[in-house]
Amino acid sequence: MTDRLKGKVCLITGGGRGLGKAMALAFAAEGPKAVAISYVSNEAYAEETCEAVAELGSTAYMTPVEVTDRESIKSWVNHIVDAEDQIDVLVNNAGINRQGPIDTVTEPDWDEIMAVNLKGPFLVSQEVLPLMVEAGGGRIINIASVSGLYGGPTTAHYAASKAGLISLTQVLARWGAEHNILVNSISPGIIETELTREELRSGGGAGVVALTLLKRPGEVGDVSSIAVMLASDEQNYMTGQTISPNGGSYFTD
Repeated sequence: MTDRLKGKVCLITGGGRGLGKAMALAFAAEGPKAVAISYVSNEAYAEETCEAVAELGSTAYMTPVEVTDRESIKSWVNHIVDAEDQIDVLVNNAGINRQGPIDTVTEPDWDEIMAVNLKGPFLVSQEVLPLMVEAGGGRIINIASVSGLYGGPTTAHYAASKAGLISLTQVLARWGAEHNILVNSISPGIIETELTREELRSGGGAGVVALTLLKRPGEVGDVSSIAVMLASDEQNYMTGQTISPNGGSYFTD
């Protein structure tokens, strides 16, 4: 354990499982004042993550939040500020995906994925930005996807939402620069989590892995380590950027 996040209060949407959990634990190992995660329905997973954060020495919070609903977000943010007086780091991680070629995407699916993956980070950021301005700075990290960089062929709505999130990152970075708010995105490729493990072992998943240069999926630490770096004060000159740990997904033999 080190103290790269010493004294900071960190918020992570969708922090109960997968990459969100990995980032929550990676943050907690760096000495923050508090780590707050949001979840929607998987309370048991969120509770497990919250307990693990507390065991690492940080104050831990878990709150059910609907990221498409401004009042739900406001309630969460106000609760954390009332308890901790500050928010230093926001990770917009909550997201959903449904696979299928573009001619099978339904309008309700499109609307739901855009709402969670793009509107959600916009709303949460809007609620947190004034607090960061008042505090003299902060960090926002948006979890996008390599699909948003090259247009995932079987995830049209997901890819479009993540491309939009990368653009939102740039817009927020422009706005936040004069307030010392640094905004960046992480666009992971194929990362093995408890949510993706079965898919990666299937024929389709294995085929996608084969398209990377490294011929293997990434690990959650490949993403959480970048998040820690972006959240810490060791990096003070990076904003509006997209970092993509993807194993060389842009290249084929």
